[in-house]
Parts: sequence; C-alpha cells; structure tokens
Amino acid sequence: MAIGLLVALIAAPVLASDQKVVFVVLVVFGSLLPDVDHKGSKINRLLPVTKLVATFFRHRGFFHSIFPPLIILGIGYYYEFILVAQALAIGYLSHLLSDSFTKLGVNYLYPVSQFRVMGFIEVGTIWESVLFAGVILSIVIMLI
Repeated sequence: MAIGLLVALIAAPVLASDQKVVFVVLVVFGSLLPDVDHKGSKINRLLPVTKLVATFFRHRGFFHSIFPPLIILGIGYYYEFILVAQALAIGYLSHLLSDSFTKLGVNYLYPVSQFRVMGFIEVGTIWESVLFAGVILSIVIMLI
C-alpha cells in the first residue's frame, strides 16, 4: 500500500489534476487487488467475498501477472471509466513492481511463461524495513 500511495502521489498531478483525492484512493485500493489470490490478504479481510478467488487461484499466479491490469484498462476504456481504470491499473502495477523486489518475485506473463522477475529482498528482513522506510520518507517529502 505504501508503494501504491507513493506512485499515486507521483502520478496524480499528471493523470488526475481535478480529481486527485479520488485517484489516490483508487490507486491505493488497486495496489491491494493482486493479493486477492491470498486468503489472509488485506483485500480479502476488507472484502471477505473475494476470499473465494483464493480458493481457485494460487498465490502469485494469474493475479500476479500483467493480464489483470490490462483487463481492468480494457473494461474501463470500453465503459468510459478511464480515470478509474487508470488508477486501479496503476495501483495494481505498483503492487507487482513491489513484489518484483522480493526473492519470490513475479511472473508477469503467467501462465504464458515461467520466467520470474526476482529481487533481493526477503520478506520480514531488515531490507524490507529499509525499503519501507525509504518509501515512507519519500511520501512525507512529497506531502510537504
């Protein structure tokens, strides 16, 4: 969520000059969506009905690929909810980007490819805390 908020603050002046608050909220919400495939995720605690998704999809599978944000964009453009679609997709992609920094990584082309983009951060270690602190510091600087 923190990386989603940082990305939202960077993108809002360019993409949502007259609706920045709505845009930021939607980006942060979009940053939760990829974890719909994990039963204990924030999105599934926030919207318990989504836990059903985790029953049928494995974590870091399809919902951690490039395809869901593309589907969101396609639907949004088709129904002319462009700002909403852009915000949700940007949030979604910010989550995938942040997961790319972890050792588990992300398979952006799942199920088409087996290639994973993997980083150096192990969840729960000091490096995760360092990254988080850097993101929070960046958010604070942007808000000043």
